[in-house]
Amino acid sequence: MRSPVRCLAGLVVVAALAACGAGDARGPTGAVCPTPDPMTLTWDSFGRDFMARYCTMCHASTLPRSQRNGAPVFHDFDTLLGVRQVIDHVDEYAGFGPDAHNTVMPTARCPSTPGGPIDRACAQPTAEERTTLSVWLACERQRPYVDPVDAGLDAGPDAGVDAP
Repeated sequence: MRSPVRCLAGLVVVAALAACGAGDARGPTGAVCPTPDPMTLTWDSFGRDFMARYCTMCHASTLPRSQRNGAPVFHDFDTLLGVRQVIDHVDEYAGFGPDAHNTVMPTARCPSTPGGPIDRACAQPTAEERTTLSVWLACERQRPYVDPVDAGLDAGPDAGVDAP
């Protein structure tokens, strides 16, 4: 028979671990969002341009599987929602932080046109851009997301941008 004190101690440890993880906005690189969140890094001010420069030639919701050059389906970075759905993958493959420097993506070769054949060297983010990416992702992890469609907003060409 287990001791009640031992069982209680085990529950306290489990509860403490759960509490630590619940409010932790760090991802795989260990980057953190400044507190309070200054809202200087957003989809509009950073994310959209970063993704367009380095990712969406293969990672776009408009590309069928046959034109993604191996990019997984549903890893779409042409909207904020698409990035948020696989936020840790983005950080694991392209972000810099105190715990990791990831340079898996973009790969060495890329298409010149969205979904086109791999025919050129990929532009590579600088270390500073990769660090900024991880900080932005850390901030996005803790921000509420309002889907423009669910909020009754126009889901036009800016669908998936930061909610006002």
